[in-house]
Amino acid sequence: MASRPPVQCPLCSGELPEEKRLEDHLVEEHTKRELARDVVSAYEQLEESELSG
Repeated sequence: MASRPPVQCPLCSGELPEEKRLEDHLVEEHTKRELARDVVSAYEQLEESELSG
């Protein structure tokens, strides 16, 4: 059976243990401000790519 690659946190680039879910890691290890900053950054990048493409 093929194994899945480890999940990597998009905020801190840390690899999560196999038994830990990304959602749990984000809630436990990152502040609301960090999460909001990442969402806004992704949104702005999407907007820029739509305007330039």
